[in-house]
Formats: sequence, structure tokens, C-alpha cells
Amino acid sequence: MNKQYTGRDFGKQHTVEGDMNASNVDEYAQRSMPLCMRQVHDGLKKDHKLKHDGRRQYGLFLKDAGLTMEESLLFFQNEFTKIMSADDFNKNYAYNIRHSYGKEGKRQSYTAFSSTTIIMGPRSNPSEVGSHHGCPFAHSGDASLAALLGKMGIGGKDRDDIMAHKKNKMYQLACAKHFEVTHPGAAKTEGVDLDGVGNHPNAWFNSSVQYWKNKEPAKKDMKGKINTPMANFERAVVSPGSGTAKDI
Repeated sequence: MNKQYTGRDFGKQHTVEGDMNASNVDEYAQRSMPLCMRQVHDGLKKDHKLKHDGRRQYGLFLKDAGLTMEESLLFFQNEFTKIMSADDFNKNYAYNIRHSYGKEGKRQSYTAFSSTTIIMGPRSNPSEVGSHHGCPFAHSGDASLAALLGKMGIGGKDRDDIMAHKKNKMYQLACAKHFEVTHPGAAKTEGVDLDGVGNHPNAWFNSSVQYWKNKEPAKKDMKGKINTPMANFERAVVSPGSGTAKDI
């Protein structure tokens, strides 16, 4: 399973471009992000900051999921400025975001990490505030992962199957099984492309977005308002300028 990812270039192929913005990232995280990104997102919401590796892992994922540079700056600023000033954020962190979009430095646009890159990359340190990067299936202890799955409402044989893949070091199969459990019937759902699920976080994300859009087509309510899949995330959840780069 640990092979170099050679599938789609998600930097050029967004499923929800123009839909994701700073105000709805939380909704996407709740239902359509793989565990490696959900973990970073939840950590960011808790600590209001991320270590450098977490910012890279999550920022590039959001970029290739369709979040524009302007919306990315706004999203991270909204969180970081809960513990620092806007001037501190702009001076120490905004540069890295613009850099990842190819607007600073060498003007090279970077793409999101594959699952293998995350698995083989640095582990987070739970004792450090803001350290939430890495692959939960590969880097978390058995007890921690089992508890996390339990909090998400995943138990019984489903949890046992995921844990078995983890113990056999088949981390990408564990990730794919997590998708299967949280998206029942996806393999038979029209319009859902499962290629790359388990091998790339953005493939997991794109397939999830396709799945929920298919399951909940836009429709008008009695007041004539449009109810879209994004507007109904909580109801449908299956499981409960310039500056220098700086790390904190």
C-alpha cells in the first residue's frame, strides 16, 4: 500500500471549487474530511493555532479542496487571532499561506500531500499545543484510535476491522474502511468516484462530497429556500501582505 501516489492532480481538479469558503470549512470538516484532516481541524478549533507541519498538511489540503487564497487567509486568521493580534498573524503566518499558493518566494504553487507522504512524514506530539498533524491510523496508539472511533460512533465489527488494518500496518486500507463505514452504499451510488480513497486525502474528500450531493439533491423547502447538502450537514452526519514565516 505504501506506494507513491500517481493518481489525479488535485491542485488542478477541485470538486467543490467556488463552494468552500472560510465560513463553511467547519461544515465540510464535520462530514467530508478524512480523519487525518478532521484531526488537524479539530485541533485548530481547540488550540487556535497549529505547528508548522500541521499548517502545511491542512493548508494544502484546503487549497486543493477549492479554498481560495483569500478565503484561506480569512479562515486561518479567524482562528489564530483568538489568541494573537491580527498584526501578529499577518507578520508571522500570512506569508506561508500566500507562499503555498505561489504568490511569494519562488512563486511555485504547491499541491496537497498524499496519504503516503503523511504516513511517512513527521508525527505530531500530543503533549505540544498545536501539534495535530500526521496520520491517526499510523501514528496514534491503539487505545487512542479506538477511543476516537468510539467518539465518532464507530464500534463493533466496523471498529474491529479498522483496528485490524492498523495493527497490520495497512494504514491506507484502514482509511478506506473508515470511508466505507461513514458512507454506506457509496460503491453503488451513482456519480461517486472511489478512485484514490485511502491513498489521497483529497480523493477521500471529493468522493465524500459527491456522495452527499447525490444523497441530498438540492430542493426547496416550504418557504421557497434552497436546502443544499451543505445546508444540512449537521442533520445528515452519519457519525456523531509581507512578513516572515514563523513556527510556534
